[in-house]
Amino acid sequence: MIKINSQISNLKPSATLAINQKVKQLRDQGHTIYHFGFGQSPFGVHPKIVDALMAHADNNNYLPSTGLPQLRQNISCYLKKYHGVTADPNYIYIGPGSKELLYQTILMLEGIFLIPQGSWVSYLPQIKSKGGEFAILKTYFENNYKITALSLSNYCRVNPTGQKTLILNSPNNPTGAVYSPEELKSLSEVCEEHNIIVLSDEIYSLLNFQNGRSASIGEYYPKKTILFGGLSKIFSAGGYRLGFMALPAELEFTHQNFSSLFSETFSAVASPIQHAACEAFSLDKEVLMGISNNTKILKAIGKYVFDKLMAIGVKCTQPQGGFYFMIDFEKYRAGFAKKQLFTSEEIANYLLEKRGIALLPGTDFYFEGHVLNFRLAYVDFDGSIAAQGLIKNHVLDESFIQEYCPNIFHGVERLISLLGEMET
Repeated sequence: MIKINSQISNLKPSATLAINQKVKQLRDQGHTIYHFGFGQSPFGVHPKIVDALMAHADNNNYLPSTGLPQLRQNISCYLKKYHGVTADPNYIYIGPGSKELLYQTILMLEGIFLIPQGSWVSYLPQIKSKGGEFAILKTYFENNYKITALSLSNYCRVNPTGQKTLILNSPNNPTGAVYSPEELKSLSEVCEEHNIIVLSDEIYSLLNFQNGRSASIGEYYPKKTILFGGLSKIFSAGGYRLGFMALPAELEFTHQNFSSLFSETFSAVASPIQHAACEAFSLDKEVLMGISNNTKILKAIGKYVFDKLMAIGVKCTQPQGGFYFMIDFEKYRAGFAKKQLFTSEEIANYLLEKRGIALLPGTDFYFEGHVLNFRLAYVDFDGSIAAQGLIKNHVLDESFIQEYCPNIFHGVERLISLLGEMET
């Protein structure tokens, strides 16, 4: 027998990657699947970023383990301009995706990790893989499943000792919620009082449907906020696998620890990718216009799906950024029960295997199984085609969805039809 670390052997594949693979298999077999399960940006990488990648394709040099200096400088300027965060380029680190940098930070930190209910699927498995302590903080639909300062304060009052690290994600995956400056200020006051470290996951930062940029808790709690971002969402370059993290001044004493860990694990991100990222984070006007247009399309699609489902009485969180929101099937509990389906996981399996609709169950996002909520991702469309439709000055209405995003249009129709059956 080969012995394996029990913390690793108990992990299951990432829910988001697993459902994407399952949908691919079913589609390859000829099944029609409406894919509301996976959250990859549907848009193309901006040509200026691609050109920068091509221009440096022959660069085979190892870069510093902390990253290309010019890229770190560009990210520092980006954080200051768009999120009000002052970050020293010397303490900004480049890694193979923000996911990896989050994991390495979790490995580094001791104490308990606080995860708000309704958070990204990989936070908890990363913590479990090192045998770390954690607590899931209760959130509520009425507040778009955002953690409140009161809830955080109450937890700290009951659990006053030990190092605490809060993982915060805004715009949020899976809820689509965006924390307002007022909410972040209130949370920062609690974090200050209880000396909480914050890992602020801002990978969707510029995909904000209200004003094109999202507030960062790093602006209000700079002392102990470690900020994460990358190329995958706002620049539609998930396959490039490049992320960054920014240390605050108070935590600069950990610099050597992070530098050593990175040098002993991934060494450095591929040189051509870093040069492409340098172009991305220079935020050229054309690149910014591309992000703005993509955000307009996502906002219109999110509103369309939200309005359609709300019209038949489905409870939905408000999509304010990114490309997800949560939907609730409590209204249809009796109908699903007639089919011997009682949990969100059972219903999600039934929808995919029997009805060709892919959703992720709320259990993947730290909700209890009896709560019939699901994450709906609205990116099952060809972003290049949708962008062409926008260029043609097509109004972003239902006819736009039908013409340029047919999987979204027909998928919503199928879901509505299915839910109608559950009411009879």
